[in-house]
Amino acid sequence: MATEQVPPEGTVQGNGAASNGGASALSAEQRTRVASAVQRGNAPQGGGREHAESMVYVWPHLVMIEFIASIVMMLSLVILSMVVNAPLEGHANPDRTPNPSKAPWYFLNLQELLLHMHPALAGVLVPAGALALIAIIPYIDRDPRDMGKWAGTPKAGAVIWFTTIFTAVVLILEILFDEYVGLKPLMKSLAEATRSDIFTNAFLVDVFVPLILMSGPIVLLLILMKVLYGPLTTRDWMLCLFTGFFVSYIVLTISGTFFRGQGMHLYWPWDPHQIRVE
Repeated sequence: MATEQVPPEGTVQGNGAASNGGASALSAEQRTRVASAVQRGNAPQGGGREHAESMVYVWPHLVMIEFIASIVMMLSLVILSMVVNAPLEGHANPDRTPNPSKAPWYFLNLQELLLHMHPALAGVLVPAGALALIAIIPYIDRDPRDMGKWAGTPKAGAVIWFTTIFTAVVLILEILFDEYVGLKPLMKSLAEATRSDIFTNAFLVDVFVPLILMSGPIVLLLILMKVLYGPLTTRDWMLCLFTGFFVSYIVLTISGTFFRGQGMHLYWPWDPHQIRVE
């Protein structure tokens, strides 16, 4: 007497259906894993050889490209140093500080922040907080789908562009406000008008109000994203915040590099006051 062999629950038969009713036999977690594998082109049903042939390995593909790029960069720097004569300044003299005295370009964003708030806030707390938030992004966005793609969601492009424009405009307006109006003169005027010393409090002027001016636009950005684009995924929110950080870094660096002259005031790049005075 022949007996019918029943395959284990959840196994896939020749037609791709599960033994007890197709995909419905899989749990929610199993269905998610299968869908993710299919999307990556690594479905368990065959295609293993094609998938292996489409893979790009670190060695030799990536390492050789990086090695060639490093050689080209080194040769470019050597040729540039032979063609362009980089002027060298004199020895540092503590009795004659150059005006303006700027940090290296990769620290000019922090130097720009130092012009607008307390040194401890601009040089320690804000950078440390930003780096800490970036470090915990992988623990917040744990979805493995489309990992490594800059715009991996349907709304990612719109989110990135809106965040870029919003952040750049807000930062430029705040820099211009602090240059031509000034937070401290404004608070001093309020103190004189109200005859109250609270507006000249050091903590309020150097820490609290700058934090409000810095965090307020972030909250407004998140509200606008919710209103304009509706429900967003966790990755969309992470893209929004990271793009805002990246644009802030670029805008502050450009401002400190090309628009800060004598006395660290704003000047056009072609203004004679951009020239360093000993």
